[in-house]
Amino acid sequence: MRSKFDALVVGDRNMSVDPLGQAEKSKTTILFDGLTFLCDWSVSQPNVASSKKIFSTISDDMFRGAMGLALHPHIDQGLRIPEIAKAFLALGASFAKQLGAIGLLWRPASLQIDPDYFVEVVDSYLSGGVFPVLPIVDFEFEDAEGVLRSSGLHLFCGQEFEIQSDHMERQELIRRAIRLAHDLATNGAVEEEQDVPDIDVGKIIRLTPNTSGNLLKCQINSNVEQIVTLG
Repeated sequence: MRSKFDALVVGDRNMSVDPLGQAEKSKTTILFDGLTFLCDWSVSQPNVASSKKIFSTISDDMFRGAMGLALHPHIDQGLRIPEIAKAFLALGASFAKQLGAIGLLWRPASLQIDPDYFVEVVDSYLSGGVFPVLPIVDFEFEDAEGVLRSSGLHLFCGQEFEIQSDHMERQELIRRAIRLAHDLATNGAVEEEQDVPDIDVGKIIRLTPNTSGNLLKCQINSNVEQIVTLG
């Protein structure tokens, strides 16, 4: 993979090696779209057995080595800026496609992703489509409480969410969760309580951030439930 990587960097006009950032032989500093990223060749063997597969069909023992990709420390929180997030995802998709990756592991949410799917949804996002939620954000369920929680979204907006409904099936909650994740990743965290239209006509979603702002609680209600009868 390393030889393919070196050839790719040399042949791609949009990226180059930063000669001032090569303090460690195991890491390569890349300049891409005017931003700095780190490629790490010393990452430990990926623990794919504990990851959730997203359209990935390969067996875990096929992961023999890996290259890590991360933002440079000086833009460590940069994924909260859409332009930086797009550049990071674009670079990851480019590497996945041109280096012939057999799998991707998104460590923040412990997701194992099919490279072709990742490239497809990232390319769509870069062309004006929706944020690539499924390969980046995990969803955890508590069926007894009718609650769905996000995991990994905070990297892009500083906030996770939980969405609750007493009567909706899991698939219906996922539809709403994908929309919420897209809105938060592209527009930023919600700072004040507000009501937004639901996917279904006649319903609203009440968004209520907690005191610290790192968790957004989302309650699905009908508009009728908001009417208070006087007298």
